[in-house]
Amino acid sequence: MPSMLYTKKGKKSVSDTSIQGTDPLGGFAYHLDFSLPFIATAIHAGHHVRKELLPFMALDSEGRRFEEDTGTKLMIKGLGNSVWALESRAVYDLNRSREIALPLTPEKFWGTRVYRTLPTPEMNQKSLENYDSFYRFMETCIARILDRFGFCIVYDIHSYNISRQQEKGIASPPVFNLGTALLDKSKWEKAIALWLEQLGTISLPGIKTSVAQNHVFLGKAEFCRRLCNLDDRILVLPTEVSKVYMDEKKGDVYPDVIQAVKNGLQNAILSHVKLLS
Repeated sequence: MPSMLYTKKGKKSVSDTSIQGTDPLGGFAYHLDFSLPFIATAIHAGHHVRKELLPFMALDSEGRRFEEDTGTKLMIKGLGNSVWALESRAVYDLNRSREIALPLTPEKFWGTRVYRTLPTPEMNQKSLENYDSFYRFMETCIARILDRFGFCIVYDIHSYNISRQQEKGIASPPVFNLGTALLDKSKWEKAIALWLEQLGTISLPGIKTSVAQNHVFLGKAEFCRRLCNLDDRILVLPTEVSKVYMDEKKGDVYPDVIQAVKNGLQNAILSHVKLLS
């Protein structure tokens, strides 16, 4: 297990109580104070594409934004422990295994062609180094929390396009969906039930809150799988927020709705952690 954490100016010992900054490779940012046994993440929040990759891209900014989890960074920023992606999932997808993390063919990006011309092997290697750096960092931070508290909850926050679910025949997709397919329900039954309950308390302007479990997503992707396999004291809660807070086609966010999502979600996280501590 790595023994160091990173800051903008380099490495910092895990003994320090608070760290914030950007990974030296530029793939993600973070703010952690290790005061509570959780980390909130937004691993698909990023939109940045490295300059060297832009000439190879067939997918424009608007097309990338449709597949990204726009706004999820805002939902978790300000919490004591949060980590969010800066690079777009069109560069590499942190929720897929390393072998299929690069969307080099349309099959790996919902049938959409990401690259007009494939990046060089060196560019692909750099993307995978950024992928590896994120997971090293997360494992180090979680180890710090496990050492201090004996358990760690990871609130894995995503968003999803309502139109895509409606096209699949789901007429009224839930505002919040929790995927629990990979979780040890005998061990975490109480924590799962409490999280669903907390999500149900979130109030949004002009929108009726609905909560479901394994309805539109099952929570079977790499981030949850990898962390759950790392240590049985880690609970990952893959939580999807429908894009009720934005125009998913244009990419425009509704300020009042996303602020309400942020306030409600952060209150839910802190209440949930307190109930389990």
